[in-house]
Amino acid sequence: MVERGHKQLKDALVELCGESGGKWKKYLPLVKLADRISTKRKTGSSPFELQFGQLPVLPIDIETKTFLAVEWHKISTAEELLEAIAKKLEGK
Repeated sequence: MVERGHKQLKDALVELCGESGGKWKKYLPLVKLADRISTKRKTGSSPFELQFGQLPVLPIDIETKTFLAVEWHKISTAEELLEAIAKKLEGK
């Protein structure tokens, strides 16, 4: 199972870097992130979700102000939840 995962990482790096593999160090963190946030067929979840119990918050979630970027630990009442949703919809 580990070897199969490594093959996918290697194939992705070859695709990004070409056969020479000269820039693999630049792309390795991105390939690992993509692998860790991708849903796996066997579990139905990503490794990130299994480890942390939530979806990952990516830079695009913060930039486009998605609900993944809401500070859920600060919400304890229905009113606070509605306020947070209204602010997100308003673009704040």
